[in-house]
Amino acid sequence: MKRVKKALTKRNKLYSDKNVIPAKAGIQSSGSQIKSGMTDTISSILLFVFILLLPTQFGKHFFFPFSYLSGVRVDYLAPTVYLTDMIVGLLVLIDIKSVFAFLKQKKILLLLTLLFINVMFSQSFPISIYRYIKIVELLIVGFIAYKDFVKEKMLLIGFFAAGTIQLLLALLQLISKHSIQGIFYFLGERYMNLSMPGIAKASFREVELLRPYGTFSHPNSLAGFFLLLYSWVLIDKRFNRFLILKYISLFIFSLLIFISFSKIAIFVYLITNFYFLFFVLRINCQFCKWARFIILAVLSILFMQAQTDPLTLQKRLELLKNSVSIILRHPVTGVGVGSYLIVQNQFASKFFYFFNQPVHNIFLLAIAELGIPISLFIFYLLFSFLKKFRASSILLLASIFFTGFFDHYWLTLQQNMLLMGFVIGAILKRRG
Repeated sequence: MKRVKKALTKRNKLYSDKNVIPAKAGIQSSGSQIKSGMTDTISSILLFVFILLLPTQFGKHFFFPFSYLSGVRVDYLAPTVYLTDMIVGLLVLIDIKSVFAFLKQKKILLLLTLLFINVMFSQSFPISIYRYIKIVELLIVGFIAYKDFVKEKMLLIGFFAAGTIQLLLALLQLISKHSIQGIFYFLGERYMNLSMPGIAKASFREVELLRPYGTFSHPNSLAGFFLLLYSWVLIDKRFNRFLILKYISLFIFSLLIFISFSKIAIFVYLITNFYFLFFVLRINCQFCKWARFIILAVLSILFMQAQTDPLTLQKRLELLKNSVSIILRHPVTGVGVGSYLIVQNQFASKFFYFFNQPVHNIFLLAIAELGIPISLFIFYLLFSFLKKFRASSILLLASIFFTGFFDHYWLTLQQNMLLMGFVIGAILKRRG
């Protein structure tokens, strides 16, 4: 009997021993690590697909009564769900706790609160609510890039593949002088031909050309997108580990910038290369630097000689005057984020097909929609970020600044907005 009691006591001691608990914890920890590993893998795959599809704009537009101006349907005023939006949504669901923690940061929460107050004073509440959601998405994309940065090689492969597809489509559009459709429709290519009113054209040596759109809303948008990519890949030293892939990608991005015939993008492209060659690149061969710059300068001048819209200056000045008038009328509250075109429609215009466009200046557009106080707060936040960038990385912001001074796509078009958020988030991750 005593032997049985001793055996039972020994067994109970064995099972109650603390050494058994770590074994169970180890199993749970292993399961948690496997689950976390699967989540990271899914997140990486979705991020790569997001990068690959970032230049596309396939989505569903929803046209409501407020999406029309004087009977004309305006895409800017139509809430749209893009394929890239759905991917961002999936990435949020995977790590929803971290996203909410990010959005609850004091500066972010203050910014979103101020923007929501702006929405309450909007000229069109539904449109402003939609644009408010897009701003939240922009912030989330920046946070995702900051938190889950894709490896440089995969990043280059993604943008190289995306650029190759865009270059192929752009060259086909340039040669045929119309859209290609087919499979490219599902990437967001819009139907167009040279005879359609309002289509971007270029005249080169008395030959009229259709400026390639790719899957973008306008050639200028395409040029700005790949200009920012070009600047990032050119300047970021981490891409130097994959030199062949890097330089092939830079070549593709350069071609897209040139054949867009966007004068401001080509000019900023040239300035970017000059700064990189003579202030960033550390080689002693001055002849090599000047030879490379002269070649790029000759190509830039050649494409900038193409005549685009002869009335572009008059059109932009008209939009500029309208924006100043709108700011003076609504200096404090603004007209509401996304509602600029509704107020501008009250002005007369000599350019019917061009008039349903925001002012071609992101700073005036922001002030007109948000009002002066909120705009100043946002500008303050942006300048505070500059302290986290090295001098070379600030050149990326300069490309946004200078192109944004002459166009609006960084604040209005899906691909450019999300790329801007992604690039800034990725740079902050690596501290420039």
